[in-house]
Amino acid sequence: MKHAIKLATLAAVCLTPALAQAQSSVTIYGLLDVNVAHERAGSLKRSGMDVSELNGSRLGFRGSEDLGNGLKAIYTLETAVRLDIGGMDGAGFQRQTFLGLEGSWGRITAGRQYSPAFVALDPFEATGGADRTAGLLHRKTGSVARGYQVRFDNMIKYRSPEMAGFSVDAGYWTGAENASDDSDVRRQGRGYGLTGMYKNGPFAASVTTQSYITNATGGRASTHGIAGAYDFGVAKLYALYTQDREHGSQGSGKARSYAVGAEIPVSKVGTVAVSYGSRNESGEADTEDASGVSLYYMHNLSKRTTLYTAYSQLNNRGDANYGFNLTPDAGDRISVVMAGIRHRF
Repeated sequence: MKHAIKLATLAAVCLTPALAQAQSSVTIYGLLDVNVAHERAGSLKRSGMDVSELNGSRLGFRGSEDLGNGLKAIYTLETAVRLDIGGMDGAGFQRQTFLGLEGSWGRITAGRQYSPAFVALDPFEATGGADRTAGLLHRKTGSVARGYQVRFDNMIKYRSPEMAGFSVDAGYWTGAENASDDSDVRRQGRGYGLTGMYKNGPFAASVTTQSYITNATGGRASTHGIAGAYDFGVAKLYALYTQDREHGSQGSGKARSYAVGAEIPVSKVGTVAVSYGSRNESGEADTEDASGVSLYYMHNLSKRTTLYTAYSQLNNRGDANYGFNLTPDAGDRISVVMAGIRHRF
């Protein structure tokens, strides 16, 4: 009898890891993007190797554990990769780091995550949010601060399931939580975002609002936006519009940005994307306005490997000096031509 109990105990110990493994999964994934480029801004010139054009190069770990009754624990750890210098771009898993639960009711996660405004806006830029496209002028900060940020630390986020084509992405972030008797200092960095999305066949759209406290005197920046796309088959058309507002002792003003573009299949493996963007500020002593155009060609060698070439140009006006790798003088035009390769794994 004692011998049988020992055997049963040993079997349970041996089987426990196997059962745990069967109920959980871990995926290692990544994306590598590298290109050579030439930039010009007034009298400035630069030629060299760059990374993360079509998408940010990354290495990630994504996992889940089945907790039963349709509930899962989920997590993601994702760091940026620098192919040009053979290292990580920054310290730690700075792209995404979150842990949460997912069920039929949606998912709730906590950590460093994509902002609701990023989820709402960047997918509706014709290149998919390429790093140097003119369609991302809503990401620029001139005299007017913006509520738009790609990611926030210390975020609690809820993503709803899709219901009749509708879904919601909502987040609240706590900021750095500085210890102080001053309430504005304590609240610096705190904010919230809310995005509604809709998709039905060839049509998709989103609307978003996002705001956070920018400084220790209680200044606040917000971004409100709307975007949409329609796939006609021969071309997919995109449009987005944002309005930034800044309030507080360190500045106040308003900025309007928009982008329109098209994604055009030119063969079974080739796609052309063209994008036009514009940003116009008001309310500050020195407004920083700009517009630009971009043309990208993507050629798929396989489902995971893409060659690309592109030209992008920004026309700064007044005191604006928006740039790419180079920073132009105020009012100068900047342009870039590039060719590169992207691989997913």
